[in-house]
Amino acid sequence: MKFFFMWKAFLFSFVIFAVLAFPVCGSDSVSVNKTKKQPKFQKQFSFIMEQGPMLPKNTEWGQQVGSTIDFSAIDLRLGFRNTQPKLYNVIYKYPTYGFGYFRTTFKNDFIGKPNAVYMFGELPIGRTFVDNRLSFSVYLAFGLAFNFKPWDAEDNPLNQFIGSYNNGYVHVASTVTYRVNEWVSLDGSLGLKHFSNGSFQKPNSGLNFIPFSIGIRTNLQKWYPEQNTKPEIPAFIRNNQVNIWGTVGGKNYLPGSERYVKYALGVNFLRQAGYKFRYGLGMDLFYAPGGSMDPNWQKDAFWDKASLAFVLSGELVLKPNLFIPLGIGVYAHRNPANDEPNWYYERIGVKYRFSNKLFTAITLKAHAFKADIFELQMGYSIFKDKNKY
Repeated sequence: MKFFFMWKAFLFSFVIFAVLAFPVCGSDSVSVNKTKKQPKFQKQFSFIMEQGPMLPKNTEWGQQVGSTIDFSAIDLRLGFRNTQPKLYNVIYKYPTYGFGYFRTTFKNDFIGKPNAVYMFGELPIGRTFVDNRLSFSVYLAFGLAFNFKPWDAEDNPLNQFIGSYNNGYVHVASTVTYRVNEWVSLDGSLGLKHFSNGSFQKPNSGLNFIPFSIGIRTNLQKWYPEQNTKPEIPAFIRNNQVNIWGTVGGKNYLPGSERYVKYALGVNFLRQAGYKFRYGLGMDLFYAPGGSMDPNWQKDAFWDKASLAFVLSGELVLKPNLFIPLGIGVYAHRNPANDEPNWYYERIGVKYRFSNKLFTAITLKAHAFKADIFELQMGYSIFKDKNKY
């Protein structure tokens, strides 16, 4: 029954969008033929409905909480498609970046009613089909979620998924788009949605959903891709770079205990052989002066507080100053009492270079895909890039 109402709302919204879009198309046809002014960005508005299963933990409390959740949500997005024939716009087939608001349409006695605000990127991939009407893309979103009902030893002991009211929000999906006309498109996607506070406040097993989404996208202005003169993409001049950075983050080791600061110093050497990706090796030195998984353990020596790891590093280059850092680290020395249970860890985030050499980033470090800490990063890059962007 709920799925029936979801489709009914979707069809009703489609009619509203179509009615609003077609008059705009008609009224614009005369002036457009005269001027054909090319916008810097094509603004797009999307209305999306989601439904899908939760991935429960294989525990008694996980199954009990998971069985009470019937996940459904709405998603509103304002996107800005890059329309200028610049190098990275052409390489990524004119990607879309923007902002969104996510709201669940259920309220759960254990989890609450999560909402989120976020930034997103949508990168077209592959060929188009059906006279350029059918296309595919990869969707990535990062943001802040709120309105959870966190764990409480007395009032909400079953919610061992989330221990905080505010949490990080990640959504990764594959999207298929069918263009109805130059103003309206239909979207469908399948992906993974994750909520976590990076162990800032435990418990923090994290919430994971597999949402199936259907939606309507309307262009708020017209774009004329046929007017773009596609630039010639020159051969990439390979280059190397050295990155040095420091990070800081908050860490909670035991539910109900206080938080502690955890620091890190990192360095890597990256080789870039093409426009989209750079790769290399690095090292991380972690330092956790306070707190422990074992309240009776005393951190007396330096290596009781510190950990050392070697890292296979990479960066997906979205723009000359915007990157997705990736890493898989292997500990040379670790402390399980510092909540380092595995011999390896993963890292992903968003990195922005705000000057020629200086950069900042927000990254999530995890052990076996279980969040360890959100890291706020500042760093310096040493490189000489002869490519012209």
